Amino acid sequence: MSKEIRFKDYFKIENIKNYLEGNAKYYYDKFVGEPRHLREQRLYRLYMCKDDCLVEGECKECGCPVDKKVFNDKSCNKGERFPDIMDNEKWDLFKKENGIDGEQLQSTQDKS
Repeated sequence: MSKEIRFKDYFKIENIKNYLEGNAKYYYDKFVGEPRHLREQRLYRLYMCKDDCLVEGECKECGCPVDKKVFNDKSCNKGERFPDIMDNEKWDLFKKENGIDGEQLQSTQDKS
C-alpha cells in the first residue's frame, strides 16, 4: 500500500528538488552512464525494494516512481533500508561490511 500524497505535498520545495534530481540523473545515466559505484548503489536500492516498491511501481515512503527515485542521493527511508549515496571508497567499505557482491548486482541488471 502506497503512502497517500496530497496535492499540496507535490509543491513542497524538497519534493520538487527530489523530482528534478531523480529525473536529471536518470536521463544522464541513460545517455552518458554513471560510474560503477553509483550504478551498484542504484541496483542495491532496487534489490532492497524488490518485494514492495518495485511490485507497486512506486516508493512506499513517498509515492515517487521507483525507477527514478533510486537516483536521489538521499535515502527516502532515513537509512533504515539503505543509506544515502556514498562515494566510491565508502561504498566499497559498505559492500565489504555487508557482504554485497557488486558483480552479482550488475548481473541482475543485465538480465532485465
